[in-house]
This record gives sequence, structure tokens and C-alpha cells, in this order.
Amino acid sequence: MYRWDFDDPARQHFASLSSAGQDELAAFMNAAVLVDPVEYQRHPGEPAEPTKLLRTLHFGRHHEGLVTFLVYPPDDLVLVVQIQWLGD
Repeated sequence: MYRWDFDDPARQHFASLSSAGQDELAAFMNAAVLVDPVEYQRHPGEPAEPTKLLRTLHFGRHHEGLVTFLVYPPDDLVLVVQIQWLGD
């Protein structure tokens, strides 16, 4: 199973989010690491690119956030590198 963490700039951004934003992102990332994060929330018909290890996906109840993360299989690590949050 993968684990997730932040790079330093993303950690600082996470700390500045509201508690709702932090909860939404943590729930999303916890779900992403339970499965293959490279395939997580891939849309039907979207071409599979197993070599594409940098992903940007919407998160939040109303998709008010974007998170970009890097999947690093040798260490079973998913590293959050950028967060955008338009919520409260």
C-alpha cells in the first residue's frame, strides 16, 4: 500500500487551508493511496498511461480543490506537490 506526504511548499499551503479544506484533501489522499494512485479516478475511455506518474485531480465535495501529486513506486510514496483550494 502507498503512503502519502507533502513536499515543503505543499505542506505550508496545507497548513494555511481551512479545516474543511484540510479534511477534504486528507480524505481524498487517503482514498487515493488505498488503490493504485496512477489509476485512481481515471475516467472511462481515458487512455491508461502507466508511465505518467504526475497527476492532477479535483477533490472536495463540489470539486473546489485541485491537487497535484507525484507517484513514486520504489518507495510506495505519493508526494503532494501542489494544492489549489477555492473553498472557504
